[in-house]
Amino acid sequence: MENANVVNNRERLPSDLQQIVTVAKYDVLKHLRSKRLLGLIILEALLLGLTFGLPIVLGADAAEDPADYMSAFIGWADILIVIGATMFAGDAIVSEFQSRTGYLLFPNPVKRSSIFIGKYLSTLGIIALMLVIYYGVAALLTFVMTGGGTVLALYSMLFACVYGAAAAALGFLISSIFKGSTGSLVLTFFALLMILPLIAQLLPIGEIKPWFMLTFCGSVISYIMIEPYPVDAMDSIPIGNGEFMTYWSYYPEVWLSLAVLAVYVVVSLGLGMYLFKRREMVS
Repeated sequence: MENANVVNNRERLPSDLQQIVTVAKYDVLKHLRSKRLLGLIILEALLLGLTFGLPIVLGADAAEDPADYMSAFIGWADILIVIGATMFAGDAIVSEFQSRTGYLLFPNPVKRSSIFIGKYLSTLGIIALMLVIYYGVAALLTFVMTGGGTVLALYSMLFACVYGAAAAALGFLISSIFKGSTGSLVLTFFALLMILPLIAQLLPIGEIKPWFMLTFCGSVISYIMIEPYPVDAMDSIPIGNGEFMTYWSYYPEVWLSLAVLAVYVVVSLGLGMYLFKRREMVS
């Protein structure tokens, strides 16, 4: 009789997919009620307002081509992704241990992998929603000012979502390593905003194309608005006495960058989930 009850209880347990959906749903609700999301929306509004209104106030000539006009807005997209990944992924895992909420969550019949994936999907959903709103408003303002639009903006938005997925995955990996939220948030922010971009800028000095760097791949978001798409080229600058210094200007390739970002997502999530499964609550 007891064995039959155990079997029936197991049959009534939600599947892995149902567990992931449930975790993601409640995590999204948590984000929607958080001040972090409100702050991000305010930041989006400020960037849109300044990019649109400042040239008008200063009397600057506005670009007539929709792609050129839209590019001014898209220049801020990578910053929004960095901030979004930091706020919603940087402490997504470590907070469960630091705030001791894991004591309430982990004893439930929910796999840690389901918790990890559910939290990641909720973060990805918030970042995607943020980008859709930002690009949508920017496209509307572009139409108002130029009377047209460009499909390149759609390509840029889709690539931005992929970059956001990779940035969030890196944030989850960092969050799985650190013991405190502050360190995890700080490293996620500076890794995406300063450390990785700095490395990507230094590598070309040694004529090494940083095609494998996360942030270098993310720059496709802006470059894809240029027609024709830029290609690698050798430039030179005068250094005096009739001599010139040559250097390479490298640009990320779209399809290669998509593949590299996909690798970042898979590897970061795989390592992060492995560390999360092995980590124990310490009182």
